[in-house]
Amino acid sequence: MNSPMRQTNPVAPSSSSSSRAGGSRQGWRPRLVRTLAEHPKRDYWLERVPETPGRYQVRGVTGVIFILFGLMKSFDFTLPILVGAPGLHVHTGVEGFAQLIAGLGIPFPLFNAAMVITMEIVLGLGLILGAWMPATRLITRLCALPLAVDMMMALLVGIRQVQGNPVVLGGFPIMNQFWRLPLELGLLAGMVYLLWRPAARAVAPRLVPVPAREG
Repeated sequence: MNSPMRQTNPVAPSSSSSSRAGGSRQGWRPRLVRTLAEHPKRDYWLERVPETPGRYQVRGVTGVIFILFGLMKSFDFTLPILVGAPGLHVHTGVEGFAQLIAGLGIPFPLFNAAMVITMEIVLGLGLILGAWMPATRLITRLCALPLAVDMMMALLVGIRQVQGNPVVLGGFPIMNQFWRLPLELGLLAGMVYLLWRPAARAVAPRLVPVPAREG
């Protein structure tokens, strides 16, 4: 006798298991969004932190200097102050600063000149206003980091001058000024401080013992 042939059909997945799999794939995104929204560091970076008087001065002084540097480069490129070469003739405004950048050997001088001017004005203003805005720590670090890089590049030029290799533009040595190096060092130190501590420390309240009344 021939035994009856057994037909084995693959077991189809149940609708409940497929729905659970689909639900798990579709539900991970809302859970991820909730996790990010409830992250403990979220309030740390987005909160407004009151500043101390000393930190107001650091923000105000450095911010005003950066704004003035940006405005001087953009509206009136004053040669005796910024370049230190009275006999040199350059264009005014962004084109004059681009001419200086080209003398330093930096590529795309016009683009970089406009970027540096915009960065100094906008981020210098951000340093000042960041003390009164939400996300104090985040805004402070976003402003201080590019300005610190800006001052590091300026210091490289100053160190080059000290080593006896002045920047020559149109046959004139430029930017050979004694006041530039300490000012740029001070601005860099201020930006490093704000990067290290973008907001004031939280002061824990002190418990003052109150004497108990007798009787």
